[in-house]
Amino acid sequence: MFPGEEWVTVLCAFILVAVSAILYIRKRHVAPIMWLISGISFLIIAVALALMRLDALQLPVTPYLGSLYPGLLAVGIIGAKTRYWKHYLVLVVVLLALIAIGTAASMATIATASRVALHSISGLVIVVLPLVFVAKKASPPSSILVSLGGLLISVGGLALATLMAGRPLLPFETVIYLLHPLLFLSVLIMALGLYVSGGLGLEGH
Repeated sequence: MFPGEEWVTVLCAFILVAVSAILYIRKRHVAPIMWLISGISFLIIAVALALMRLDALQLPVTPYLGSLYPGLLAVGIIGAKTRYWKHYLVLVVVLLALIAIGTAASMATIATASRVALHSISGLVIVVLPLVFVAKKASPPSSILVSLGGLLISVGGLALATLMAGRPLLPFETVIYLLHPLLFLSVLIMALGLYVSGGLGLEGH
């Protein structure tokens, strides 16, 4: 949409990594660790996209980094207020393994279904769970920003996942046009929501 937008995406990725690191230093909680790893995964993708453009989508690691990003964001959100984060982490690992198995065995259906499932389920967790926490007054109202960022992540992530699988959810030209704005807006809003809400109201350990 504008020159240099790919580097704005990289900058926003750095912001998410920095916010996650700050939250971990302040709270010493498992949730910011998940967000930090997620942010680093996204940062690598953002740099690759800035340097290689769409060729970055063909890198062997891109499907895994692209799935780690929403997957571990969701793990951290679950872990922020519940003890069930380990269960969801197992699901993320299983789906990543299925992506690897499907790719190695040239079973595109398994790989695609696993990737879309991971993005879809994680997207729902990221969008819905902060709203639930706010409704229960377990998290501050500013946590709604995390849900908004998650909504953009869901659209962008699904569009990318289906594009990489050769079955685009949206027309190719539309995905390319919206790619970086969706990415940097989602990450910026997510980082802002996590920072302002204190990591969804994390208590220091």
